[in-house]
Amino acid sequence: MTLSRWTILIDKDDITKSSLHPAADHTPLKAGQIEVALNRFALTANNITYATLGKSFGSWTDMPGYWAFFPAESETVGQLPVWGFATVTGSENPDIEVGEELYGYFPLSSHLRMTPGHISKGSLVDMTAHRQALAPVYNQYNRVQAMDDLKAEEKDLWPVFRPLLVTGYMICDQFDENGFYGADQILIASASSKTAMMTANSFRLFEGAPKLIGVTSSKNKKYTEKTKLYDHVITYDDISELSPGTKTALIDMAGNGEFINSVHQHFTENLTFSLLVGISHWDSSRPAKGLPGPQPTPFFAPGRIKARSADWGAGGLKARMNAAWDSFAALAPTLTQMMDLTGPQAAKDTYDQLVNGAVDPQKSLLIKV
Repeated sequence: MTLSRWTILIDKDDITKSSLHPAADHTPLKAGQIEVALNRFALTANNITYATLGKSFGSWTDMPGYWAFFPAESETVGQLPVWGFATVTGSENPDIEVGEELYGYFPLSSHLRMTPGHISKGSLVDMTAHRQALAPVYNQYNRVQAMDDLKAEEKDLWPVFRPLLVTGYMICDQFDENGFYGADQILIASASSKTAMMTANSFRLFEGAPKLIGVTSSKNKKYTEKTKLYDHVITYDDISELSPGTKTALIDMAGNGEFINSVHQHFTENLTFSLLVGISHWDSSRPAKGLPGPQPTPFFAPGRIKARSADWGAGGLKARMNAAWDSFAALAPTLTQMMDLTGPQAAKDTYDQLVNGAVDPQKSLLIKV
């Protein structure tokens, strides 16, 4: 059965449970509103972090978790945020025409109602009331017709990699600003993940960056080595082979508490910084309290982006992102195999595979509807 309007709902108490539902037609648009239909979007391990932090960001920030962006009718389920492209299918806003395409942050659902504000040639902000207390970076949408940095041949890469590149660059910028925390080497855990690769590639843009050691599973070691983004690649079991006397920083993308504990216990006071970026390993234990060395510090990209937007201005931030993107785009064909899937059922199935760790990191999954 083909659904013209649909939504995928995820159990807030058990993110392994997802369900596809038909969505009812809405009442007529109010003055100033638009409705958009999602047409292409990505699903990656980053979306599993969104689900894991759906109820609360915890120590990341005091803002509500990711379920707050696109609340479902029932409090027991949530709509997963995704990055992608959507087309305006209805408009009661004189500045936005039906047929226009937007890039940004949408629910895993066929349609979204928005109230555009701060409209410029290149962007708009969704001013829907409940979103105003949430991270501003997620509320801004690019107007595709004015995106001079979007090349036609790279369009499918954007939903998969662009958000992760921004996160990766902001991590590197924080390290650069702090003198790389005095480290002689940086361990990047979950090194085969797309966020890790974006981070490793971005470090190339910062002068004086330390040696990068990618840490991954044994099954992904050859692939991670093949990317040539790291100076050295080891498996999680190889930490004990590294010299404990080397000044080391950790960037962890997955939130596996046992691994983080082992790094702290191995390097002790020679671990100069420990950064927790994601929790895609949602079913793993969290890091222990009272670990030797610095306590793990959560990284919240929107906060860093907001600060740097103030420092550099919107133009300065965009220029840096474009330079980082250009350095990556040429590598993309060697790093990933783009896989096109079609329809909401494929989206649900892909989410189920991701949450169970069953997606090959060499593949990038793009859903088109």
